[in-house]
Amino acid sequence: MKVLVAGDGFVQHVTFSRSRPLAVGDWVLIDNETVTAVLERETILVRDTGEFGTQVIGANIDLVFVMFGADRPLKQRKLMRFVAFAGDIGATPIVIISKTDLVENPSALVEMVEPWVPGVAVVLTSVEDGSGIADVFDALNGRTGTFIGESGAGKSSLVNALMDEEVAWTGEVRETDAKGRHTTSARELHLLPGGGAVIDNPGVRSLGLHADGEGVEGLFFDIEQWSLECRFRDCSHATEPGCRVRAAVDTGEITDDRWTAYLHFVDEQNSAATRLADRDRRSTARKEAAAAQRARDQRDGII
Repeated sequence: MKVLVAGDGFVQHVTFSRSRPLAVGDWVLIDNETVTAVLERETILVRDTGEFGTQVIGANIDLVFVMFGADRPLKQRKLMRFVAFAGDIGATPIVIISKTDLVENPSALVEMVEPWVPGVAVVLTSVEDGSGIADVFDALNGRTGTFIGESGAGKSSLVNALMDEEVAWTGEVRETDAKGRHTTSARELHLLPGGGAVIDNPGVRSLGLHADGEGVEGLFFDIEQWSLECRFRDCSHATEPGCRVRAAVDTGEITDDRWTAYLHFVDEQNSAATRLADRDRRSTARKEAAAAQRARDQRDGII
C-alpha cells in the first residue's frame, strides 16, 4: 500500500529499509511495517542554502499558496519572488492575502497585487469572519498544497480553519511590526476533511530562485513574449539595436518596476547557476582527490 509521509522524514510505526531521506509529502511503499521504496516525486520544493546545498521543503505539491497578511505593508519584490519560486517546480501559485478583516477596503489590495503577478489568482481570507476559506478549499479540490510566507501571516491559523480543528500551533503577532514568532518549527502535512492535503511550513524570510527554474519565465511571460520580437536572437536587452523589450519599457508597455524586478531575478538566477557550478566543481575535485589517495594507499600496500 502507499503511505503519505506527513512529517519531516518521519513515518509512524514503520522502520526503514533504505537510507534515502524522506520529505513531507513523499509517497512510500510499506511491506510488513517496513518502508521498502519511495515513489518517484512528481514535484519537489527545495530552497538553496548556499554552500550547504539545498533543503527539501516538500514533495508532490500541486499548489503553492503565497501568503501575506493585510496587517502589514505588502512587499512587491518578495511576493513576486515567492510566486516565481513556486513556478520553479511546476506547481500552481496562488496568492493569499490574509487578515482582511483588519482593513477597510480589501479589494484595493487585489487591485494592487494583480499587476505584480499577472495571471495568478489572488484570494482574500480572514479566519475571524471565515471569508475566503471556501475559496481555498475549492482551489485545493483534492490536491496537495503548501503555504509559504513570512512568520505571522496566519498560515497555521488558516490550516486550522481548513481542518476545522486546532492542528497547528499559532502565536501572537507583535504590534510594532505585525510579525510573529516561528510557531511552526517543522513541516507537517494535514489531510483535509473531504479530500486534499495541506503542508504547514515555518515562516521564511527569503527564498533563493533556482538556477534552472522556469518560475521567472512564467512570472514575466510578457517580457519573454516581447523578447521574441528582438532583432537578435541572443539579445541581452541592454544596448543592442532593434531590442523590442527595451522599446516596450520606453513606451510604458512594460513598467519600470516590473522591468527592474525582471533584471534582478535574472541576475539572481545567473548567480545561482554560478554557485551551483562552483559547488559541483569542488565536489568533483574532492572525489578525485579521495580516489587518488586511495590509489596511492593501494600502491603502497596501506589498504
